[in-house]
Amino acid sequence: MSASTSTSAFAPACPRITWGRRVPPKSATVFRPRHPNLTLPKKSKTRFRTAVSASAYAKTWSNPSGAVLTCLVKDTVWAAERPFIWNTIDVGGKMGVVRLANGDVWVHSPVYLDASTKAAVDAIGPVKHVVSPNYEHVTWASEWKRAYPSATLYGCPGMKNKEPGIPWDVEIIDGDCTFPGDEFSAVCFDGAEKNPFTNKPFFNECVCLHKPSGVLFVTDIVWNYPNDVPLKTAAWKFGMDRVYKPFYENAMVVPERYLKKKKQLLALPFDKVLPCHGTFVATAGARMIKQALM
Repeated sequence: MSASTSTSAFAPACPRITWGRRVPPKSATVFRPRHPNLTLPKKSKTRFRTAVSASAYAKTWSNPSGAVLTCLVKDTVWAAERPFIWNTIDVGGKMGVVRLANGDVWVHSPVYLDASTKAAVDAIGPVKHVVSPNYEHVTWASEWKRAYPSATLYGCPGMKNKEPGIPWDVEIIDGDCTFPGDEFSAVCFDGAEKNPFTNKPFFNECVCLHKPSGVLFVTDIVWNYPNDVPLKTAAWKFGMDRVYKPFYENAMVVPERYLKKKKQLLALPFDKVLPCHGTFVATAGARMIKQALM
């Protein structure tokens, strides 16, 4: 893990309150591109590479390049880096995009589907899989399903009952059986933590590994923030570290179940980590995860 980053094995549920409306709130206008009519070059071998590297957004700490998609593994894995606004604070957000061996596209934790994002993702290949990996990252699930009706919409365990208004196709299960082919493994932390007031699951997160690239996709069980974030983001992170994290670990985690899932996760063969919140870990990702989880 780089010395310039800090990790946490927790996250607040509050961001979903900000993103819960059908249209983006005013505070989230950062999702709207400055160049909404992003044009794509004619079909060629470099078509998708050119499209995804185009700059359409204001540069922020959460998207330093302003790119529509940032390439993480050549021709295979990208991140849609976007501001994630919580009470006017940008806590950073990332959507994962994977180009499968057959050319189809797999999307993890979907963000707002504006014109530039759709054009860039379409340039990579046909979207066939859209994953909402926990109870909190569901705001744009329905929008992506409407845009890509032939895609399979996946939710974590219990999502069909939790969010019955969203047209889920499949709930993720542990192991290699959920997604077609043999490119993914999943570990579901279902039952590993709960809301102490309702005694119901809190995140119920599923962590997904794309085996060919070695990239592990995590959402809220681990964050990986750089130290040079804006002051408001740093203050928010300090409060989460000092107040929320102890409460999460002592009052919300179900120890036996959590440790079992942690062991299962660390047994997966990964070296890279793409967290929804924070910076991409290109090497020693397994060590980072081991240190971050309680």
